[in-house]
Amino acid sequence: MPAANAYLSIGGLRIFYQTEGRGEPLLLLHGGFGTIEDFASQIPGLARDFKVVAFERPGHGHTPDTMGPFHFDTMSEQTVDFIETLGIGPTNLMGWSDGAAISLLVSISRPDLVKRLICVGGFFNTHSVPLQDQDWIRSATPESFRKSMPTLVKRYDDASPDGPDHFSVVFEKTKKLWLTEPDIKKEELARIDAPTLLMVGDRDATLPEHTLELFRSIKGAQLCVIPGATHFLLSEKPTFANGVILEFLKKTTTRNKLDP
Repeated sequence: MPAANAYLSIGGLRIFYQTEGRGEPLLLLHGGFGTIEDFASQIPGLARDFKVVAFERPGHGHTPDTMGPFHFDTMSEQTVDFIETLGIGPTNLMGWSDGAAISLLVSISRPDLVKRLICVGGFFNTHSVPLQDQDWIRSATPESFRKSMPTLVKRYDDASPDGPDHFSVVFEKTKKLWLTEPDIKKEELARIDAPTLLMVGDRDATLPEHTLELFRSIKGAQLCVIPGATHFLLSEKPTFANGVILEFLKKTTTRNKLDP
């Protein structure tokens, strides 16, 4: 089935999404400032075996922004609403970067909607990156970010229905989000009962110690560290990453939610 683009109305929001392939649903959650294009190297291959669905959160890609601030809890609730409105649950869930944090929250709050969980470049609190990276975020401006991350910003400019001038608003909301959230407790992570794969590059911005804490907090989780890869491992090492993802999805047996 070729890719199909559409909009879904949820509580007054007009959410852009794309669907491709057939089979078990696999919902993809993009990163901060991201779009469906975050998974450009994954969707064609994954769609051979799964019904791949990817949507763009408010203020990202083709989906208009809202008046309020960004919060991971809100994004988690929007994801739950999307799954329920589209009727694809329980679904396999894969999130990258900010999307990974959202995937953790959805798995904690609504385990009935998550079949398998893939968390790529994930984090569960604001201590995930070195202090110098936190200082860089604090000192960043819309102008400096445009210079350091031109591809991300161009993707926003090209797709956003709010126009390029609105980027500064989204930037400030994202900056505040990254400096203050998420704050997921280890006790909450321990409640995740979906089979879980954690993927990270060995040169990721996320501290190795943080990744190990996440790994040890989720019972039965699998950990894949991709050599020679950064936070952008999905585009840097697509063949490696896609092989691991497909093996996990195809060979991991899910637990019956009715079992004790």
